[in-house]
Amino acid sequence: MKNNYNKKKKLKMRLISLMDEVKEELKKEPDVDKFLDETKLFDEWEVCIAEEEFPIFIMAVLNNIRRESILETIISSIINSSETENQKFKQGKKPNYTRSHLGEQPFN
Repeated sequence: MKNNYNKKKKLKMRLISLMDEVKEELKKEPDVDKFLDETKLFDEWEVCIAEEEFPIFIMAVLNNIRRESILETIISSIINSSETENQKFKQGKKPNYTRSHLGEQPFN
C-alpha cells in the first residue's frame, strides 16, 4: 500500500513539473498547435496513459489545471494502465507499445 502511495506521489510531482515546463514553453511560443506538433514532452506519457484518458491529460497540462480530481484521474489511469500491461505481459501476451496521436487534435 505504501508503495502505491509513493508511486502516486512521484507521478504527481512529475505531472506538476511537466505542467510547469509546458507553461514556460508556451510563454516563449504561445501557438499551441505549433507547440503540440514540435514537442517531445508528451511522448513518454503517451505510452503509459490509457488512450481514453490521454485527451484529458493533454488538456489539463496545456491549461495548467491542477485540480486534485483531475490529477488523481490522470495518475490512476497511469497506474491502472501499468498494472494491465503487467498482467498481459505475465499472461504471455505481447504488449502493444506503439500508439500515435501525431497530427491528431486532442478530441479527435
